[in-house]
Order: sequence, then C-alpha cells, then structure tokens
Amino acid sequence: MRKLFLFRLSIVFAALVAVALAFVPLLAVHGAESALALGLLLPPWVAATAASHTIRHRTGRGLDLVLRAVGAALVIWAVPLVLLALSSLRVRQCAPGEGLAFMVLGPGVGCALAATVGVWTGALTARPRLAPWLAAAIPIGATVLGLWTFYTTPAVHLFGAFAGYFPGAIYDDLVQIPTRYLTYRASTVLAILALGLLFDALWDPAAGRLEPRGRARRRLGAVLASAGLFAIVGASYWHGDELGHWISEGYLVEQLGKTERGRYCVMHIPRETKPEDARRLLDDCDFHVTRTRALAGLSSSEPVTAYVFRSQREKKALIGIGRTLISKPWRREVYLQMARWPHPILGHEVVHAALSEAGRGPFAVAAGGFAGLMPNPGIIEGAAVALAWDIRDDLDPDQWSRIMIERGELPSADALMTVRFSGLPARRAYMAAGSLIRFLIAKRGMDGLLEAYRTGEVEGLAELEAEWHRVLRDVRVDPRERDIAEVALARPSIFRAVCPHALAKLRLDLAGDAAARDDARMLRTCRDILDIDENEPRARAALVGALARLGETERALAELNALEGAMSAPKPILAAALEAYADARWTAGRIDEAAELYGELLALPRTDGPARQSEVKRLALAGDAQQRDLIYQLLIDRPSSPVAVHLSRAIADLRDDGLGPYLEARQLLGQNEFALALPLLEDAKGRGLPTARLTRELTRLLGVAYFALGRFADSAAAWRDRSAESRAAAAEAWLWLERIELAETGRVSPRLGGPSSAPRAEP
Repeated sequence: MRKLFLFRLSIVFAALVAVALAFVPLLAVHGAESALALGLLLPPWVAATAASHTIRHRTGRGLDLVLRAVGAALVIWAVPLVLLALSSLRVRQCAPGEGLAFMVLGPGVGCALAATVGVWTGALTARPRLAPWLAAAIPIGATVLGLWTFYTTPAVHLFGAFAGYFPGAIYDDLVQIPTRYLTYRASTVLAILALGLLFDALWDPAAGRLEPRGRARRRLGAVLASAGLFAIVGASYWHGDELGHWISEGYLVEQLGKTERGRYCVMHIPRETKPEDARRLLDDCDFHVTRTRALAGLSSSEPVTAYVFRSQREKKALIGIGRTLISKPWRREVYLQMARWPHPILGHEVVHAALSEAGRGPFAVAAGGFAGLMPNPGIIEGAAVALAWDIRDDLDPDQWSRIMIERGELPSADALMTVRFSGLPARRAYMAAGSLIRFLIAKRGMDGLLEAYRTGEVEGLAELEAEWHRVLRDVRVDPRERDIAEVALARPSIFRAVCPHALAKLRLDLAGDAAARDDARMLRTCRDILDIDENEPRARAALVGALARLGETERALAELNALEGAMSAPKPILAAALEAYADARWTAGRIDEAAELYGELLALPRTDGPARQSEVKRLALAGDAQQRDLIYQLLIDRPSSPVAVHLSRAIADLRDDGLGPYLEARQLLGQNEFALALPLLEDAKGRGLPTARLTRELTRLLGVAYFALGRFADSAAAWRDRSAESRAAAAEAWLWLERIELAETGRVSPRLGGPSSAPRAEP
C-alpha cells in the first residue's frame, strides 16, 4: 500500500481537507460538523484506493486484501483526525470525548465501509483502470441517495452509510449523539463484517478472482455466517422507521395520530388535541396561506401540509431537528411544535411553503445557478420575514435594522442577499434581510420580489441598499428598545461560536435546573457555562439568583455588581439578575429591600412580559401579608395551573381592582379555555387594572378571546385600541384585523407590515 500513488494522493487530500476545516471554528475540532465533512469527502478516495490495491495484489488472500484496505482507510482517516486534534490546542474543544465519538462513528466507520466496498469493486470489475472510478462513485452515489431521501421524505436529519450523521439545520445548535445513530452504526459495522467474511470465503488467490461456485460449498460456514449478518442488517433497514434510522411520511402521520383538512391546509397534529383547538389551528393555517397568496398574487390551490409535534423533544426524535422550526417548500410542508394559539411562527413557515409557486429549481425557492440548483438563503428567509412581518422582542424588522445601523452591526446587502447569509448571526441576518426585502417591495412592488425569487438575485442591489439605509435612519427607536435588542444581537454566528453544542446542552440543563428549583445544581451548571464563555450574561444572571437563594448574599451581590459593571452585559440580562436577587430577598423575608429592587427593575429596559411580572410583585409587596403570600406562591413558587387559578381567585377577593380576575384569566388562556377566561377579562376591565402596562396587555388578551369565541366586532374594536401603542402592536393588530376580515367575509385584503417610510407600491 505504501508504494501506491493513489494512497499517497489520498493522504495529501485528507491533510488539505483538515487544514481547510481548521480555518472555521465550528469545524476546526472534532465534532458533528467536521465529522460530516470528512464523511462526505474521504470515502470516495478510500474506496478508489482499496479498488486499486485489490487489482494490483490479486494473488493475496481475501482476508489480507480486506484488512490491508481497511488499514489504509484508517490511516487516511487518522490524518485529519490528528490534525484537528492539534487544531483543538488553539480552538477550544469542550466535549473531546463526544467529538472523538462523532469522528469514529462518522468518517471512521464510513471509511472502513468504503474500503470494503472498494475491495469488492476491484475484484468484480474487469477493466482495471475503471475500477477506482466505479469504487469512488459508490460513496458519492450513497450521498446522492441521502439527498434524495431528504428531498422526498419529511426527514431533516439523515444517516448515511459512508457520510455518517447529518444532524439537520445549522441553527439547531443542540446536537448530540442519539441512540438511533449508535444502532445505525452497529448495523453498518455488521455490514462491513459480512462483506469482509463473504469476500474471504469466495476469493480464490490462485485464480485472482471471486469463485462463488467452487468456494461457497467449501466455505459454507463463512457464507452462512455472512448471510446471517446480512439478514440482521436487512432487518434493521426494514424496521428503520421504528429504530429511528429513517422516517416515512406514513409513520410520522401515525405517530401524531390526527389529521385535519381545511380549505388550503392539511394538518397532522397530536391525536389528543381537542377539536376546538384543532379547528383554530387549522383556520389559522388557512388564513396564513390565503394571506400570503393574496399578497404575492399567487393562484395555486395546492394545500400546505403542516406537521405539528407535541414538543421539541418529539420533533427532534422523529425528524431530527428540535428547537429550530423548518419547512420544505418543494413539498409544501412545514414542521412545528405545539405552542400558544395563534402559533407565533406558523405564518413565517407558511410563507416558505406558499412561495414555492414562485420558486425555481428542484427546491422551489429563490435560487440561481444552472437550473436553480443554488438556493439563495437571504432572499428565501428575507421574503418570509417581510411577508409575515415577524415581530421579535416587541420590535419589527425595520427597528432591528435601525438599531444595527447605530451599532455598526448591520450586515451589508451583498452578504444578506447571497449564500453568505448562512454565516451571519441568526437574529441579525433574519431581521435585516426581512427589512431589506420589505423595502424592495415598497420600491419595486411585489413584482420586484417575485422577480428576485425567480432569478435568485436582486438587481441594482447597491443602489437599493443606499436608499434602504437612508430610510432606516428615519425609523424611530427609543433607548429602551435599543437596550432590549442588545441580548439577541450579542450572539455570534454558529460558525464563529466556541463550543456551541456544549453551550446549548448546558443551557438546556440550566433550564431544567431552574424548573426543578435545584439551586446547588444550577450553581454548577452556571460555572460550567462560564468556564466556556466567561462573558455569557444569562449564566451570570442565573448565578446571581442561585447564590442569593442559597443564602450566599455577599457572593450574589459581587456577581450582580460585576454584571452591572461589565460593559458587555445587556441591560435586560442585568434586569433578570436583579429580579432573581430581589426574589431571593423576598424569600428571605426582606420585604422592604425587595420592594425597592422591584422599583429599580421597572426603570430598566425589558420586554413587556418580564416587566409586567415585576409590576405585580411590587404591587404585592405594597399590600397586606395575605396578598403578599398569594402572589409569592403564584409568581415565585410557580404552581400548577389549577392551583394558580385558585390563588388568583383568592387575590380577587382581597383586591378591589381587576388584578385577580386578570391573573386567573391568563391561566385559563394558557389552556385555551377562552369561554371561561372571557368573563374574567371583562370583569378585570370593569374593575380596572393598577398599571398602564397591565391594561395594555388586557386589551390584547380581550382581542384574542373575542376572536376565539367568534365575537369579531368586539375583537376588532380591541385590536384597533391596541394598534396605537407601538409599531409592534400596530403590526400585530393589523394581522388580527385581517384574520377577522377573512372570518367574516371569506376573503382577505392584506397589507404589508410596517409602517415603512418608503412609498408603498401596490402588490
């Protein structure tokens, strides 16, 4: 093997691949992504090398040929393995054991399989010069087959015999080795053993070829053993959906259990979903499809199919992607997990599916290149954000973009509208692309967007960018909104993040620690996070609360002061830490101190949800001991929903205002019990709420409840009242008014989100 030129060339290629990977932090160490890259690139070279070696050494024993080929494969695999291990000396590797496991299970096993396949190819091919090419084509063909599986099924993750594990969308940062991958790789190892055993049984060294007839009877035991191994491999494939090795549409529908069909949507949802909840979800899907097609002037009547999973965990187990929501436009399918109604992300994903009519190429999206084979993620995601007009943290895409301009962080239009979009931090990329596409529509009409979608590029981008920047500078944002945006804008691109998967797992652990109220464990988890990223503000905020609740007041104050003094700490994170400390002081019986801290919190920039909780806590501390105890149980002990309803009713008996009915109604709305919640909301409105922020939220909740119960005129009045509060509130209100129009008339005349300072062109 040492004298084989192709082997030496493969070694050089493997080294060059490792050097290239070392320039990208995400790929520069052992892990899922680097293992996938090597699993795609190395097996064709390994297979070709093994085929060439078999042809040159036909007089060798079958077992020797297989073992030497596998040995050479492992040497080729070991070169990038060692180089990336050295790279981890400069780019931190937080989970070396798991990273090494990915490398072994992925390219390690894949290269061993490629070597075995290469030996068989060399033995079976009559033309020696053709054999290496045919051998290399087999792993490449397996990759193409994997892409076909991704294309033709709902699966997002893939297991490849040679490539290993493709975990799904790049933004889904919680990537670990699933049990189903271990069972899949176990079947691959059995296939390698079966191929090697059968080859040795049938190979005739004297003749230099396979002799099935003559040798099968003499080596019957080996043949039967290999047949048994192949039977196990075949059974694992036959039951692959139950084992999680692949997923079929039928199996997915069966696992969810209920199918609902609407005018434009087919929804596969959990079988235990109540009929009225299923109807609302289906109606909302129909609304978003109708709205998107009306906005874009599309005429298709093809239904959009939505798979709605019970939880992030179930979605991860079945299709391979958890936190990230995703769609497959070419299949007109979207994949979500259950959330509050109306689903906050459904509209965005439906836009992807509905715009497939305007898309190009096999993926039915904005794409350039030959036959539309090069999707443009910036136009794809920008169009979805612009048409759905996604609101994040009470800010619209124009406001996010204005804040990014002020911070010097707004990506260039060239980066946003090309494949470079995928390398940008997610929040910056999505919001800026949505704002830019919205401006494109304002300047050039909907035809301008559809043209960009069909061609995969935006013409006159430099001129459009200059005008867009000028308009953004007129978008109004206040200091509170700027500070709120700091949290999301501080997150780096996953390609530049250090140990993103380890951090994602630790953040999940931290959430579990908080839910279990395990402060000692939370302390350890926070330390583990800060050991990776000492500037991780969320962990420092959680650390303050854990220390305070454990009675380590001085250390908690020290951490709080350090967080307050850090220039990089976003103010909403500082507020979260301060609230955790205030909660702990309340728990310790320091009522006056806690009340003062909650007062300080109200001056800090936060989104409305956390700010409302601080207001209620401050109100509680201003009341009598009984009120304090009830609200403490409700907001700090966080009981089950039935207990929370009971506590809220007790609060209503103690207070003259509408706080008690409001709190009870919120619990019922969380269970979609709109008929029970509405009288309480109306009672709260009649009695009045003690703060303006609570009153604004009451108006929003009334708008939702009235619509859910078919009282469309009352709902419209509530949403019109709310629309004057802010840009984000206005955008939300307009969407609800469109829902009401569709419910009352059967049609909708949608308007684009905004408002935009640019003159609006008609669709």
